[in-house]
Amino acid sequence: MQLDHWQLAELPFQTVVDVNRFYPSIVLEEAIARLEYLVDARRRMGVLLGEGGIGKSLVLQIAARRLTRRGCAVVVVSATGIGTREFLWQVAAGLGAAPRESADVLQLWRLVADRVAENRLQQTNTVLLVDDAGQAGPDLLTQFMRLTRIDSSPAARWTMVLAAEPATAARWNETLRELTELRIDLAPWDETDTTGYVQTSLVEAGRFDPVFDKEGLRAIYELTGGVPRRVMRLADLSLIAGTAAGVISVGDSLVREVHREMSWPTATLAY
Repeated sequence: MQLDHWQLAELPFQTVVDVNRFYPSIVLEEAIARLEYLVDARRRMGVLLGEGGIGKSLVLQIAARRLTRRGCAVVVVSATGIGTREFLWQVAAGLGAAPRESADVLQLWRLVADRVAENRLQQTNTVLLVDDAGQAGPDLLTQFMRLTRIDSSPAARWTMVLAAEPATAARWNETLRELTELRIDLAPWDETDTTGYVQTSLVEAGRFDPVFDKEGLRAIYELTGGVPRRVMRLADLSLIAGTAAGVISVGDSLVREVHREMSWPTATLAY
């Protein structure tokens, strides 16, 4: 029904990470360029910081694909809900070390260290991208510090990047913060990029006539603060509401009504 109403060939707004379909904002491209610099300069550790929904996972996935095409050995691991052994197992498996299911932490460390050293000898950069690093527990944070020193050679080709929200990264200990050689801050879209994303997504989905008027587009930016995930969600739900209302254009009032309905209620204290 929604596709027919707006004359779309497909749904325009994706709410999941898709490296095959993303809006190439200046902010995103700059973050990827800085991450690639870390690898090219053979820096051991960098941090990618940004609020939830800002696009950290997308940056890591795009960077991983580009670095892999350049011949780097790249592993992307999420730190959410896993301990040291599972984390190291995923790193070893991602590097092609074929760890046994029963391998313990010491064995996994040796596999990872050996593969990093082998890659250096073959003039291959090894890159570990850790998503949701702010969710890591104390034990895993200790492993992050150890990983920065996994190859002691001055010629090491080893880089690790931790992605986290600023509030969670602020709780990391001083030692881990001091090991960071470059901090990459991922900012929200400005109004131009927000508008560009919405309009480009609609065109790519088969709609060439405007759907949101100028006031509607401005409301999307104001209500979401340019945070990509929020922009996608609000634009998507506004299309659904517009279909139900039978309108031919989505304006300020409809966008704001949708935003109110999708907002979480504020908790009140009972006395």
